[in-house]
Amino acid sequence: MARQIRGDYFGETLPADSTVEVLLPTIVIIETRAFIRDCLALCLREKLGHPVLTFPDIDNWEQARQTVPVGAILLGNIDAKESFVLSDLFTDDLEVPVIVFSNKTSPNNVANILRSGAKGYIPSDTPLEIVARAIKLVLVGGVFIPADAALEMWESNSPELARAQRGPNFTARENEVVKALLKGMSNKVIAHELGLSASSVKVHVSNVMRKLNVHTRTEAVLKLAEIMS
Repeated sequence: MARQIRGDYFGETLPADSTVEVLLPTIVIIETRAFIRDCLALCLREKLGHPVLTFPDIDNWEQARQTVPVGAILLGNIDAKESFVLSDLFTDDLEVPVIVFSNKTSPNNVANILRSGAKGYIPSDTPLEIVARAIKLVLVGGVFIPADAALEMWESNSPELARAQRGPNFTARENEVVKALLKGMSNKVIAHELGLSASSVKVHVSNVMRKLNVHTRTEAVLKLAEIMS
C-alpha cells in the first residue's frame, strides 16, 4: 500500500502531495551537513535498495516520524558529549535502532555512544561497502562496532571488557587469537606473530568460533563486538 511521506527522498525534496510505494523499511539519515547527507542517501539507496529519507536535524524528523515505517536511523555528526540527544530518538511507541556516524573513533567515545542506546558506530572513513553491511547487521538485530575500537576495548579494563569476559570462557591463547582476529589477521600472520604452527592456529580459531557459536571469521568479529556493546 502506498504511503504519503514528506521530506528529502534520495536527496530530492518531495512535493507535499507526493506518494511513494514503500515496500521495505526506510533508512532515515539525520545529518546537519547537506552535502554529506545527500551523498550518503544516494549511495545507500543504491547499495541497500531500501527507501532513504534525510533530515537536517531531529526536530524535522520528529514531525515526520509517524508517517514512515522506519528500519533504522543513521545519526551523523554526534560525539560522546552530545550522546544525550540519542534519548530524543527513543519513545515507547516508536523505537528503532540508531547508528551513529562520526569521525571521532576513540574507544571511550564508541563505548559512551553504545551505552546511550545506539546499536552501531560507524567511523566516517569507513568504506561504503562496510557501511552497507553494518546497516544490514543492525536491521536484523545485530550491533556494529569498528574492529579497531573493539580491539582497544578488548585490551582495556573497561565495562565492555568485563561483559565480554562474562561471555565465552577463552583460554589465554584464545584471547591472543581473538585480538588477532579483531585486527583482521590471517591464520598465517597469526601463526607468525604468536610463534605457532598453522595447524595450531587453525585449532584455536575453530575453538573461538565454536565458543562464539559462529561459522565464519567475520561473524566472530561481529559477535565479539556485540558482546562488548
